Amino acid sequence: MAKTDKNKRIFWLVLVLGLIIRLAIAYFQYSGDIKNHFAWGNGLLNDPVGFYSRHFPGFNDPNYPPLAIIFFSVANLFHQAITGLILFLNKSIDIFPSFLVPLFISENMRYAFLKFPGILADIFTFILIFKFLEKRQSIKPLLLSALYLFNPAVIYISSVWGQIEPLTNLFLVWSLYIAIYSPYRLLSIFIFALGVLTKQTTLWFAPLYLILWLKQMNKDELFKGIILSLATFFTSFLLIRLGPGSAIRIYFQTLSGSSNLVSDAAWNIWHFIFPIGTEDTILFGPLSVRSISIFILLISLAYLLIKLHKNFSIIRLLNYLFIWSLLVFFIQTRVHERHLAPAIMFCLLTPGIFSRYLLDFLLLSSYHMYNLYWSLRLPFI
Repeated sequence: MAKTDKNKRIFWLVLVLGLIIRLAIAYFQYSGDIKNHFAWGNGLLNDPVGFYSRHFPGFNDPNYPPLAIIFFSVANLFHQAITGLILFLNKSIDIFPSFLVPLFISENMRYAFLKFPGILADIFTFILIFKFLEKRQSIKPLLLSALYLFNPAVIYISSVWGQIEPLTNLFLVWSLYIAIYSPYRLLSIFIFALGVLTKQTTLWFAPLYLILWLKQMNKDELFKGIILSLATFFTSFLLIRLGPGSAIRIYFQTLSGSSNLVSDAAWNIWHFIFPIGTEDTILFGPLSVRSISIFILLISLAYLLIKLHKNFSIIRLLNYLFIWSLLVFFIQTRVHERHLAPAIMFCLLTPGIFSRYLLDFLLLSSYHMYNLYWSLRLPFI
């Protein structure tokens, strides 16, 4: 019992330390992308009608699904509520620390609040990785999950950059955990749908998750899970006054992304072959780079799906999720440097990491971090 209590204390100390580190650095710097998030979140709060057809002068047009925009709106509301409370207390209580007023009305604090969804997603992902590894009876599950929590690249994306890839990772591992270990397996499809409604890159993993659901669920669970997910998808668009037809059209419009480059700052294979800024319509032999990348990925995916379907196991699924996350980053065009984030998580979940993949994890994390810093250049040193 004493050992169990000690382990729990260590777990919570690790979790709190991971949170403190993120909160301590969230205020000081941010990327230009987070200004888009602030504008979109406020735009939804001011008037949800016609949100995706609206232009935001000085900012990008909205290209994230509704749930991401809702996260931005909630972060903005939270900042407004806390700031309003501080202003009220400052006027009402003489001994209130007045230095908090300029701190909370500053631009840096406003954008720091927009990082909270990603920061909290990091924490919950750490918890789920730990629980998943415990269930798998992995060696040293706390150490492995701490490798995610304290990974410089993971911290950089959520707490310096302020991006939402941590939310994608959260929904992916959450969906995976529920499908394998929860009695309410149909919720796995629902959680995956939340990921799809947060960022489109979640869809990269849909084929492999589909095999998982087919193997883990009966027909009734699968049907109910799909219906629940579809209802969630269309309901999220109804919040911004869009019917089913418009919802499908707008979501497919956002799938093309904001780039047509062979690599949008991602150090994939095309980055090292072509000059920076090269469009993926460029020919590489008789075919465009875009066509070649799609062909290679489709062949690779078909191979993985056939093997997984014929000889399904959780170990094989975890290995294939890791392999596929690497393929979509290194082979696909139009990817960003942040899109290597799922590979970091799936590498940790891959069985036998201490004997086979720990060095791979450390090298991949270093590569990811170097690519992130090369792209963003924060801090300016």
